Amino acid sequence: MRVHNAEPEASPYDGTVAWSVRAIYAEYAGWFDGNPAKLFPLPERDRAARVIDLAGGRDQVLSRARRALADKDFQWAAELTDYVLATDEGHVEAKRLKAAALGELGERQISAIARNYYLSAAQYLLRDLPAR
Repeated sequence: MRVHNAEPEASPYDGTVAWSVRAIYAEYAGWFDGNPAKLFPLPERDRAARVIDLAGGRDQVLSRARRALADKDFQWAAELTDYVLATDEGHVEAKRLKAAALGELGERQISAIARNYYLSAAQYLLRDLPAR
């Protein structure tokens, strides 16, 4: 690829060959990652209920989320609370735990967009909760 081109509109200002190849591949391959178990996955609510049952119940999952938060494993805490919230959108403790995890993730984020999303989502989770 030449750096200078007689036709400036044909120069790679808006992307690269690598980005274009990746975009073409994603266009053809789509969402499928090659794992046949993901062709027709369970609905999120069903998967969450089964994972909660496998883990010993909702209290056990929340206990693990609290431990993850205390251990500064914020991503895992957020993911664990997602299982509870998938089966009970209004679960107050799960919302508080997830908000705390997202707040910590946001405070550690360099990307302004990611930081804003984490912190805004944390505020959204807490917006209508009763006072402690």
